[in-house]
Amino acid sequence: MKKLFPISLAIFILLSGALLFQMTSCSKSNSTPTVYSIQGLWTGTYAVDGQPGLGPQYFSFVIKPDGTMINETKASGQQVICLGTWTLTSDTLSCGYTCIYGPPSTVGANQTAKAYFNKNTGKLTSGVFNNVLPYTGSGTISLSRIN
Repeated sequence: MKKLFPISLAIFILLSGALLFQMTSCSKSNSTPTVYSIQGLWTGTYAVDGQPGLGPQYFSFVIKPDGTMINETKASGQQVICLGTWTLTSDTLSCGYTCIYGPPSTVGANQTAKAYFNKNTGKLTSGVFNNVLPYTGSGTISLSRIN
């Protein structure tokens, strides 16, 4: 009996220690998934519907925290700068902007753009733009976040 008590005590201590270790080391993680912001610099390309010969052209958005944005592109090899506003409703980025600098045919032109924003991956996809009448034209945009 005297030999059984120390062995039982040793087994009890080992099992208690293992159980205590398991209880403290298996706590739930408080990590939450990263949620990306839409704000920042996005660059990529645009393609004009009905003009595949143009190929992809440079396109960028600077999305500011105050709801304003800057769009920069190139048309006929010349820089085009547009100023406007943006909103993010659910997962849809909507922008409206007016060209203030570029070839004379673009200055004053209004455009709208929409894209799907995935806040879990930080990606913009399925982007489209449309010229507002009296201007015509539409196309697709592809953007990646730079910062």
